[in-house]
Amino acid sequence: MPAPVARCPVETPRVPPRTAERFSVAPAGASVIVDTVFTLGGLLPRAPARTPSARQGTALALEGLTFAAPGAPAGSPAILEGFDAHVRAGELVVLAGPSGCGKSTLLNLVAGLLAPTTGRIRSDGRDVRGAGHDRALVFQEAALFPWLTLRQNVEFPLKVQGFSRAEREARARELLALVHLEGRDGAFPHELSGGMRQRGAIARALATDPAVLLMDEPFAALDPHTRERLQDEVERVWLATGKTIVFVTHSVDEAVRLGDRVLVLGDRPSRVVAEVIVDVERPRVRGDQRLAALAAEVAAALPRARGPLALIDSPDAPGDELGHDAPFAPAAPHNTSHEPNSASSSPRLRVGGGLGAGL
Repeated sequence: MPAPVARCPVETPRVPPRTAERFSVAPAGASVIVDTVFTLGGLLPRAPARTPSARQGTALALEGLTFAAPGAPAGSPAILEGFDAHVRAGELVVLAGPSGCGKSTLLNLVAGLLAPTTGRIRSDGRDVRGAGHDRALVFQEAALFPWLTLRQNVEFPLKVQGFSRAEREARARELLALVHLEGRDGAFPHELSGGMRQRGAIARALATDPAVLLMDEPFAALDPHTRERLQDEVERVWLATGKTIVFVTHSVDEAVRLGDRVLVLGDRPSRVVAEVIVDVERPRVRGDQRLAALAAEVAAALPRARGPLALIDSPDAPGDELGHDAPFAPAAPHNTSHEPNSASSSPRLRVGGGLGAGL
C-alpha cells in the first residue's frame, strides 16, 4: 500500500484584476468621441459612500502649461503655451474663447485624460498624473450607456469600484433626487428628453463624489428653454454641493449667468487674455441688466483675443458667435497711448498677459 501523501492547504489562485478597460463613452454620431479610462478591480482606492455634498471643492493650479497635439504638422502652433490659471476651492469658473483655442483640451488635461507637454497641473496641492476620483468630466453629449437604465448608468462608476448593490442604489437615489429625476430611474436613455439625459450625466459624474466637476459645453445641443432650465440646475447643484466647477461654453450669456469669473482665452497658442469678475449675487435672475453689461464685456474681449497682450477698446461691441445674434465686429487697433479705456479700467475686468498666475 503506497504511503499516504501529505496534503498542504492549497490557496485558490487569485485571478489578477483587469487593470483598465477603455470605453467609448460618446454615442455614435457625437461630435467628439473621447475614450475615458474606468479603472477596474481596485486599481484606484475604493472611495467610501458619501452624501452628495460630503466632499467640498478643491483648488486647481495650472502652471506654465504647454500642449502640442501629437502628430501635428511641423511648424503648427501649440494648442496651449505658457498657460497659467488658478481656480479657488469651491469656485465656478467659466472658460470662453474662439473655437479651436483649446478649451476642451484644457479640460481633458485637468481631467488627466491628456498629459501636458510641459508645465504641471495641481489639484488640492497634488500633481495631476492621470485620471482620479477627485475629478469628473461631463461631455458635450450626455454619453449615457444606451443598454443601461438611468439608475444603472449612475451606478456604473460605483460598480466598477466595488461598491455593494445597496450602496450603489442608495447613492443613485440621492443623486437622481438632487437633479430632479426621481421616478425616472428605470427609464432607458432613449426614453428621456435631452435635458433629462444631461441631468443624468451630471448625476453620474457626481456618483464618486469628485471635488472638481469639469463641464465641456454640456448644453450646446439643447433648445434655448431647456438650456436655461439646466443653467438653473447647475447653479442649484453647485450651491448645494460646494464643488469646484470649470465650465466651457460658447455663449457669453451663459458664461456670466453661471460663472464667478469668466476667463477669456486667446487664439492658438492659447493663454488667458482677459478676466471678467461676475459680482452679481446668487441665485441669479435671468434678464438682470448687470449680467447683460457683463456679457458685453466678455463679448468685447473675444474679438481681440489675439495674444497675451490684447487690449479691449470698447465694452459695447456688437454681439458675437458666442451667444449673440450679430456677428463679431472687426478688431479695433490696439490702444498705444497707454491711456485707460472704459473696459480696461473696469474693476471687474483685467486684460493682458500673465493673468492666470495671480487669479
